[in-house]
Amino acid sequence: MNKQALKHTRLYEQVINKLEEDFSEGLLKIGDRIPSERESAEKFNVSRGTLRDAFRVLESQGIIETIPGDGRYLRKSLDEMDNNEHPVIEDLKKAAMLDLIEMREIIETGMIKYVCERATDQDILRLELLALQMNNIPTALGEPSSDYYFHQALAECSKNSAILNFMKLNMEIINQTRVKNFSRSKNVEQAQKEHLEIVEAIKNRDAVAAKQKLLDHFIQIRKRIND
Repeated sequence: MNKQALKHTRLYEQVINKLEEDFSEGLLKIGDRIPSERESAEKFNVSRGTLRDAFRVLESQGIIETIPGDGRYLRKSLDEMDNNEHPVIEDLKKAAMLDLIEMREIIETGMIKYVCERATDQDILRLELLALQMNNIPTALGEPSSDYYFHQALAECSKNSAILNFMKLNMEIINQTRVKNFSRSKNVEQAQKEHLEIVEAIKNRDAVAAKQKLLDHFIQIRKRIND
């Protein structure tokens, strides 16, 4: 298998896919010892943390076995892997979402004072219109929603290209967060209210109030994801 960078927010799933390919091609057989973490991390070009996430999922399904002081061994066919949403996978997805939310909270609350200073009246009108469109949330993963566009527009109002690029690069997992966040219609209504309160504070050029409204918004996002 050619060594290559694995590009995705859920890299551990791609590690599992690559191991499945090795198995189907006969490069990995039942009873074989899995290469060491160092060798595997270099082969897949991922961190050891990502690798351990993949191994944890496989171990939870009995596909591999870890023998302390010896290593990991393939015990079952990778064809027997349950591809449904396993609880461990669901936990990893939620952890990834919460990590991203934490990063977004740091970035968005940090940039909000610049939004209040730099947003034009036209920018603020656009934010308000996007907030009012919150009742139109598509459910298809990968399809940007008005929620995503609201936060992207917020980043644009900061007039900081690095912040905007962060939002664009993480769009896929932001959309996954959105599906979990808006699993109920009442959640959509609540998020719309939160967005409108943020816009109102920006209209008033009140950076302190806008920051607090954003902090409240992220608190509610976490609650909705954990419901």
